[in-house]
Parts: sequence; structure tokens; C-alpha cells
Amino acid sequence: MSLTVEEYNKLLKKHGSIAAVARATGRNERSLRRWVNKHIKGETNAPKPSYDTKTSFEYRANGDCISERIIEISSLEDITPELMMKKHGLVPEKWEVVAYRNNFWQSQSKGGGAITLYQSKLTVKPREQLVSFEDIDEYFQNKEFKHTKPLVKPLKYNPDGEVLEVCLPDLHSGLLSWRMESSADYDLKIVKERFDICALDIVARCQGKKLKKIIVVTLGDLLHVDNDTQTTTKGTFQQVDGRLSKIFNTTLDMLIDFIDTLGSMAPVEVIYIPGNHDKVTGLMLLKAVEKAYRGDSNFIFDTTPNPQKSRLLGQVLIGWTHGDMPKQNMPNWLPHRARKDYGQSCFAEIHAGHQHSTKTIESRRDFTQEEEVSGIVIRYLPTICNASYWEHQQGYTSASKTMMCFVWNEETGLREMWHSNII
Repeated sequence: MSLTVEEYNKLLKKHGSIAAVARATGRNERSLRRWVNKHIKGETNAPKPSYDTKTSFEYRANGDCISERIIEISSLEDITPELMMKKHGLVPEKWEVVAYRNNFWQSQSKGGGAITLYQSKLTVKPREQLVSFEDIDEYFQNKEFKHTKPLVKPLKYNPDGEVLEVCLPDLHSGLLSWRMESSADYDLKIVKERFDICALDIVARCQGKKLKKIIVVTLGDLLHVDNDTQTTTKGTFQQVDGRLSKIFNTTLDMLIDFIDTLGSMAPVEVIYIPGNHDKVTGLMLLKAVEKAYRGDSNFIFDTTPNPQKSRLLGQVLIGWTHGDMPKQNMPNWLPHRARKDYGQSCFAEIHAGHQHSTKTIESRRDFTQEEEVSGIVIRYLPTICNASYWEHQQGYTSASKTMMCFVWNEETGLREMWHSNII
């Protein structure tokens, strides 16, 4: 009878009984029942094995685990890595097979029948339990929060006003630096103090301004590490100020207070750009901030993980990226990714971080010896964070610690650049 256990189970689920399966498939019911007794019930109701079922499990320093046991494999089963893990009592989703070897022989059961036994040796290692962007999106879409945030009234909103762009590059919240090693201290307390100073300075500069909108762009590396083992996304070890949960919660509160302050002046759009230190935790952080403003139409969020984003503001096109792409590609992505908007703009700029220092490029001469970039200004923006020990040891320095803002007129372009300096 050319029927597998899997096929039979699907037919039984569809038709409801052995008799119905026999009628639907044109098989003899009595023959089908014999087949079921042999291949289905015979396995599920099998007596306890008469052979030795003792097992051994060994853990090695390199992370490999070795399981040895006597197993029985049906002739209907294909020997696959997944099957071997199940036979050894392991969950396939949690382990990855390195190697396995089976030595088999025939044995006699208590009822006199012959069975095939395998002396099986299986080597596995734990799978990396990574969190995907899809997992993060699904969690926040299905998460129900009990408390709702009261609506923030923007007091300085004017539909004919200008657009304020606030850039937050390379905050590196959680970075721990010691002045004896790197010339200056940096920890969670210091980053919060500096963030508050910048927020107050921005509010003071907005006095008397007519604002149509405020755009807050993270520009990557809000958090210094991507996990509780103190490493970046790629696994580079970092010195941090406390556990990841402490860093996450401190930065979350800091961002919400900052956005609250800006939201009291004009509607706010928050744009997330992933960095190279915190591709997973940075996205989770912004998703959490987004949920804090659910139901408030004065705040909109773009938390998609796209590493390049742009907005067309009248005749002004602004593009944002972290800045860790190859330098020769920096002038090219904006005209290609935002082709239609680029054709409608009179002013175009790309704002990036990553380098922790100020650098403005208006021609391609800094990249190659070719023609000028087609009217695109590329700005690498400074940060308010201090250098890590490695940056200090390598000689990477920045003349100033500052947070930059830009005031845009949708018709006439860039009107002002603000520097909130940390002294």
C-alpha cells in the first residue's frame, strides 16, 4: 500500500474515520485497518523496549554537546538531522547538528518480531537565539498597554512656519569611559545630563519661532551595545555602565522626556536610523518610545529598519543614514533611492553620524577625482558622547561635543544651524 503515515494522518483529519478514508481513496477498509494497526497503532502503543535504553550526554568546552543512546528507527522514517535530534530527546529549534553516526543491527522483540536498533552518537551545538526585526514588529503590534499617555498640545505650531530638524547621532548611551584612560569620563549619568542641557538649549532657541513641524532623527548608535554580553551587533566587546536593562530603561525615559519637550512646541515626527552598534536593541528602543505616544496624532514615527531614509520638505530634500557605508557610495544613494523627490528639489543634503566629528562635503573630490556631486551637501555630524578607550588609543578626536539642529524653510532652504555645545 503506497501510503505514508503523514499522508494517512492528513486524510484522517479531513475525512474523520478509517472507513471514510478508505471510501475516499478507493482502498479496501479491512486492508487499510491492518495497515493502520501495523504502522500507526503499532508504534504508538508499542510495549517497552527490551533493549538497554541507557544514554549519555557530554558537554565540551567548545560548546559542542554529544549525546549517545540506543534508538529505534522505523522503515517509514527518513534519517534527517531533525529526526536524529528528536530521537535523542532534543528540540530541533534549539539545537544545530554538527555530526551524527549510527551503527545498526537486527534484534528480536519480546513478541518474537525483528526490530532494527541503532547505536547513535549525535554531536550538536546550541542555536544562537537571535531576535529578528519581524519578531520585534510582531511583539509591539500585539502588545496591549494598560495606560495611555495624555495628549500633548503643541503651543508654537504654525502651519506657515519652518521645519526644525533635530539630529541625535551616536549617543552611545551606556558607554563607560574613565578619564584616567581616555581623558574624560562618560556614563549613564553624564549622557542624561548632557541630553538635558541640549534639550533646554533647543527650547530656548525656539522662542519666537514659528514652527510647522519638528523632525527628530536618531542617526544610529543610540545604545552602545546590542545585548547583555556587552558586545555590538557584530560581536565587538565594549565597556558599559551596567546591565543592558538599566541602559535601555534610562535611555527610554530620557528620549520620552526629550520628545515631550519638543512636542510641546510643534508636531513631531521621529525617524529611526539603525547604527552598527545596536541594530536590534536600537529598534526595540524606538518601538517602545512609539508605543508611549499611541493615540496622539501630534506624534508620528518611522521605525522601519531601512538604513537610508529621506523626506521632501517643499523644495528641500534631506536624506539620513548612519554613515558606515563605503565613502564612495555616500553621494549616490539619495538620488537613486528618492529619484522622484530629488527631481523636485532645489536643495539636497545627506546627514550622517558614525565618525563622531564634523565634516561637510559639497563635492566628490573628497571621494574621487571626478565631477562635483549634483548639488548634494553631505554632512557628518558630531556627537555629545566622549571617546571610548579604543577611540582614544587610536587617536580619534573631535574638536567639540555638540548636538546639531537645522532650521529649514520649505521654499528658500537652510536658514539656520544650531550647535548645542557641551562645555
